Amino acid sequence: MPLPSITLRIALLFAGASGLILMSAGLWISTLLVGHFEEQDRVEIRGKLELVRRLIESKTSPAEFDRLPTELARALVGHEELGVLLLDGEGDTLFASIGERLAGTLQAHPLPVDVTVEFKDPERGYRGMALRIDSGLPNPGVLTVGVLLDITHHEHFLAELRRALWLAIAVTAALMGALGWFVARGGLAPLRRLTQRITAIDPERLAERLPTDQVAPELRALADAFNAMLQRLEEGYRRLSEFSSDIAHELRTPLANLRTQAEVSLGKARSPAEYRDLLHSALEDYERLSRMVDDMLLLAKTDEGQLPERRRVALADEVGVLLDYFEALAEDRGLALAVSGSGEVFGDGPMLRRAIANLLSNAIRHADRGSTVRVTIEAGGAEGPRLSVANRGSEIPADALPRLFDRFYRSDPARRRDGEGAGLGLAIARSIVRAHGGDIRVQSSGGETRFECRFPSSQHRPRTPADGAAPMVSDRA
Repeated sequence: MPLPSITLRIALLFAGASGLILMSAGLWISTLLVGHFEEQDRVEIRGKLELVRRLIESKTSPAEFDRLPTELARALVGHEELGVLLLDGEGDTLFASIGERLAGTLQAHPLPVDVTVEFKDPERGYRGMALRIDSGLPNPGVLTVGVLLDITHHEHFLAELRRALWLAIAVTAALMGALGWFVARGGLAPLRRLTQRITAIDPERLAERLPTDQVAPELRALADAFNAMLQRLEEGYRRLSEFSSDIAHELRTPLANLRTQAEVSLGKARSPAEYRDLLHSALEDYERLSRMVDDMLLLAKTDEGQLPERRRVALADEVGVLLDYFEALAEDRGLALAVSGSGEVFGDGPMLRRAIANLLSNAIRHADRGSTVRVTIEAGGAEGPRLSVANRGSEIPADALPRLFDRFYRSDPARRRDGEGAGLGLAIARSIVRAHGGDIRVQSSGGETRFECRFPSSQHRPRTPADGAAPMVSDRA
């Protein structure tokens, strides 16, 4: 389910937030007003109860008590919203300024003496208080006094206020939602302009960059990230283009040889020995093509971090096996091989052996006669193990060092001899090391070239590979 637009979400947020704030304010105001009216009513009712109490307590004889109703009626002049009910000890009405409607309530609930009781009847629209007073006279004895206040006007005012508040909340929330919509539209305008610029960039314009100085600060990080992505894409396309050109160039020579050999063999009838020589020559070219394809498959797998097997690999053991393998080649070139140190890597043994073999092959090929190719292994501790391969020989130009690990790259193409591979050895070595979570660095100075492989410590294992095994094909880098 697609998410709603940011503009709509901001508009709803504006409307919801304003509605919530107004509702809270409205409830607070309504509560304050209700409390204010209730307290105001209580003050007025208590005042009338106290007035009635004083009038009753001032009567010391039955004759004076007979004048009480007249005095009560006179005291209530101008207070039409107030009513007073006076009952004798038998429950008979002695005085009622607004009829008998309160008598039933007071008679149904016997009251304690000298205790004020509050009651309310919202349906009838009144609030009242009642009090039992001892008159001090044998007749009428204990009196029940009730004071009633008409609160209909208060209830009506509060009802109108609540309706007005709800209407104000609804209208304000709608207006704030509309305002939020326009604010969001205006605020997101730079993002829309940025989107238009991004949309205009196609594969033919990868060199174009977003102008970060013309972008809002909030979007600058996005523009920088997109420019960095364009940089990576441009670099990837450049490498892909160079790779396509290089592989076409590499394939052209063996294919041209095969074609020439086929044309020569078909040019005239030849002896079986001549055909056999042509087939042997063609087989060498086929093997070269096969190695190139296998190397490309291996690069594809290691670039994706596909490690067929993961276990603890003793680097010294792997190097020892390889030194035995390269011993004859080194002696043929007048070189000595040496290894020192030890360390373990969590990864795939055959792949690591392949990477080290490519580095050794490269070092043997370019080492000065009579020198020593040294392999140094360091445990590394928390930083992880390191393996370096160093040889004495001509220095590699500084401008060529960054490209040594590019596919099909040779720092000196004129030095290439038949059988030295397709220029993929160092690229494969770096790809394998990176698949194990490490990297390769190269230094060339003072007549010595050193390739150093840095691996993560045993606690930091490489990423989980996909199923499948990479082909293990020997390569002389």
